[in-house]
Amino acid sequence: MMVELKNKKYDLIVFGVTGFTGRLVAEYLLTNYGLYNSKFTWAIAGRNKKKLKELKKSFTHIDPESEKIDTFVADSFDSKSLDTMTSSCGIIISTVGPYIKYGLPLVESCVKNSTNYFDLTGEVPFIRESIDLFHEKAIKNKCRIIHSCGFDSIPSDLGVLLLQRYCLKKYNKVCNEVNLYVEALKGGLSGGTIASMINVMKYVDLHPEKKNILNSSFSLNPIKKMYNHEQEPTLRSIRWDNTIKKWICPFLMSGINTRIVRRTNAIAEFSYGDRFEYNEMSSFKNGLNGFLRAF
Repeated sequence: MMVELKNKKYDLIVFGVTGFTGRLVAEYLLTNYGLYNSKFTWAIAGRNKKKLKELKKSFTHIDPESEKIDTFVADSFDSKSLDTMTSSCGIIISTVGPYIKYGLPLVESCVKNSTNYFDLTGEVPFIRESIDLFHEKAIKNKCRIIHSCGFDSIPSDLGVLLLQRYCLKKYNKVCNEVNLYVEALKGGLSGGTIASMINVMKYVDLHPEKKNILNSSFSLNPIKKMYNHEQEPTLRSIRWDNTIKKWICPFLMSGINTRIVRRTNAIAEFSYGDRFEYNEMSSFKNGLNGFLRAF
């Protein structure tokens, strides 16, 4: 189902453009859609007016008029500024993390103003809080809350979806189990990603009753659609894999990606099956060298 843009002034506002990822999104929009586009209207937003001005000026190599990009100054803890922003657009993309610290007020404002919300979070406790607080309200207000729209977890979620569609078309059945093996990966962790990891740990320390959210492989499933496995399937240690004949360990992003894929299956009425299992592993060469690298 397509996302409705609600016929507001802007189709899209990117919140958090002065950060690393937000800047990339803004640069992409300016490069591919231009400053003036009758079919697609967009704006940028952030907390610091001075930094927003400097950002727009830095884009003059893309468009000499980049300083005219429409701008909102909004703060995650100022509900009035958030409402002004979210009521002006059909979609908000938030790149402002750590989300467990800054994200919920924006989600609330989006739902209140029937604005579709997208983010890049990999923070399981934040997503669980968002689901519990705003999922039903979003349905009532006819808007969508879509988390984890970056490397975590678009390749995993859409990859499994496309694989299952292929198998259904070719073999007339879906896969009961899907494993993703990561052999090589370029890129590193941004400062924002590291800050998010630290804040998740702090959150669990402050709220020990939420620890089960990180321990359960199905913690993002709807409460009424939790699996009933005797043993949860998530790989939690190093082991030898007889399928690919290599040493494997849990992939760095598996903690969020596997839960997102399982939630997709659950809210799609278990279209992959009610016993479907999904795991992500980093794989290494066989022998002692591979075993040691798996650590």
